[in-house]
Amino acid sequence: MDSELVQALWSLLTDPNVVYILLIIGLWAAAAAFYVPGTGILEVAAIVCLALAIAGLTQLPVNVVGVILIVIAGVLFVVDLKVQSVALTVGAAVSLVLGSVFLFPPAEGALRLSPWLIGGVTLASLGFFGVAFFAVARAQRLRAKVDAETIVGKRGTVATSIDPVGTVQVQSELWTAIADEPIGVGEEVEVVALEGLRARVKRVSAIQ
Repeated sequence: MDSELVQALWSLLTDPNVVYILLIIGLWAAAAAFYVPGTGILEVAAIVCLALAIAGLTQLPVNVVGVILIVIAGVLFVVDLKVQSVALTVGAAVSLVLGSVFLFPPAEGALRLSPWLIGGVTLASLGFFGVAFFAVARAQRLRAKVDAETIVGKRGTVATSIDPVGTVQVQSELWTAIADEPIGVGEEVEVVALEGLRARVKRVSAIQ
């Protein structure tokens, strides 16, 4: 019975469609863990799926270019959450499709990925990162609004020299700061405005 179970599991790991799904899930779990660290669940899921996918890939004829393109797609999707560019989204989708098509080398009798699976994974990836995209954008807008209400007018200390950009510590948080004049480390400053995610500050002595 045990040998039959092992055989069945091994058959799954040598099925290109299953290996492909494990690879995609592992990459997306790793991407999600990057933005939601500390839960442990996403990290474990990423490690397990990627380990199984690698085990399967070692038993199949694999085109390295296809793997690289899929990994690039994952990186572009993650970067796009930060940059929020339509061009990156399109580039990630194209890279994912091409990587999926080229994952296994074309040869007579070679195993093939289902075109329906490739299309479904691409659409699911766009949907997943689309939802994440809007969630990140909404969180950034909310954070900017809340932070503008909480830190403008507060005082802090310069952590790295501002000339004209540096960092300040305000209410136990480090902020990228800009100023109209050079301000040295350790000087006390006051936040006079919030410009995007950067705090505009002035030296306290200059305000007084």
